[in-house]
Amino acid sequence: MQKRFQINWILVDELAIGPAPTEENHISLLKDAGIKAVFSLCAEEEALPPAAMNDQFACCRLVLPDHQSGRLPEFNELLAALDQLATLHEKYGSVFVHCVAAMERSPLVCLAWLVQRHSLSPEQALDYLMQVHKGTNPLPGQLALLRKPALRGSQAGAS
Repeated sequence: MQKRFQINWILVDELAIGPAPTEENHISLLKDAGIKAVFSLCAEEEALPPAAMNDQFACCRLVLPDHQSGRLPEFNELLAALDQLATLHEKYGSVFVHCVAAMERSPLVCLAWLVQRHSLSPEQALDYLMQVHKGTNPLPGQLALLRKPALRGSQAGAS
């Protein structure tokens, strides 16, 4: 079953989300949208990227667990993803964040970005993300990470 590739802006020219780019035409869609960096939260074997992906974008991969892995992401893994996302954004500008289907892992990181960098409550972030990205469906245990006070306190270098 082929899923439709769609780019949803969470914050225009800052942060976008969608499923894993797996076809060559996805590269041109990302470029046309103004994406400069691609941040993958899934293993390469989960969704093989197009051959030219690394030639066209600043690409980074940090694999987070999903519902099939049998464990939730740990808080330090979420913080590491936020740090990497911050580095990509500061260096390149607009970042496209993806996992396989953009339902759990990439929404979780984008939610954490909204909480950490834009001072939204976890509930406000979830309400907003569900409006701009209909596929958002993080697990309750993943959402619990957003309620940790240390998430707001780890804003070193936040804009």
